[in-house]
Amino acid sequence: MRALRRLIQGRILLLTICAAGIGGTFQFGYNLSIINAPTSHIQEFTNETWQVRTGEPLPDHLVLLTWSLIVSLYPLGGLFGALLAGPLAITLGRPTSKYCCIGN
Repeated sequence: MRALRRLIQGRILLLTICAAGIGGTFQFGYNLSIINAPTSHIQEFTNETWQVRTGEPLPDHLVLLTWSLIVSLYPLGGLFGALLAGPLAITLGRPTSKYCCIGN
């Protein structure tokens, strides 16, 4: 009986390690490709917006700093959105909270 229990625990541990390894690297690669694809467009948008507001372009090192802040805050937005989605759906109802968050 103990040998069977150890075998089952060993298999569960192996499956957990595989799921964490494959799932973690897949999510990392996916997020990396999603974030890096529009890099130049977002940097241009940031620079153009700054130029419209102030009349002068943003220096390259500040464009890079702004881009770094956007990339580093992206997961926090996902975290807060995930934490607020449930209570918002309970309070307002699913259809209302969906349109409230999308902005339609």
